[in-house]
Amino acid sequence: MKFAKYSQNITACLAILWLAGCTIQSNQSVKFKRSEAVEARVKLALAYLEQNDFPKAKQNIDTAMKHDSNDYLPYSILAYYYQQIGNTTNAEKAYQSAIQLSQKQNNNDQASPDVLNNYGTFLCKQGKFEQAYTQFNLVLNSERPYYHQADTLENLALCAYEAGNNTLKKNALTQLIKLDTNRAEQLNKLIK
Repeated sequence: MKFAKYSQNITACLAILWLAGCTIQSNQSVKFKRSEAVEARVKLALAYLEQNDFPKAKQNIDTAMKHDSNDYLPYSILAYYYQQIGNTTNAEKAYQSAIQLSQKQNNNDQASPDVLNNYGTFLCKQGKFEQAYTQFNLVLNSERPYYHQADTLENLALCAYEAGNNTLKKNALTQLIKLDTNRAEQLNKLIK
């Protein structure tokens, strides 16, 4: 009799653990699919932006945000969308949202370097050179892994060139030479 009750209790516990395991797996697969959905919509939005099909790009950005409103990536793409259509006020707001969300996703750590790099480029185009330099320096000094430092150095050199800051331009080119000599030489020819 005791064995039967013990067996029933173990069976019940195993059933509960199995269901809990199924629930956890189910939640993880939903999260994975949401992440895939966001990524797919972002890629579609970028493709439409390259084709200057702004309504379809915006539709995909909005759909990505519906899939996960706490993911910084759709906001970053939204900022780029607003840049492309010339709405700098909303681009600024979207960049700020992307930065804040990326900090939250990184446990209030530094914002994602890709967002900071893009924001720096945006600021430079607005003639806000000092603010742009700050963003580029945050990227270059980030402790987070970032594999596009050459892009940031190129953006920094171009921004310094636009601002007439020859010292900063030369420093950025010197650093870029260490990462990508050919790219630095080509850029140097363009901005002499």
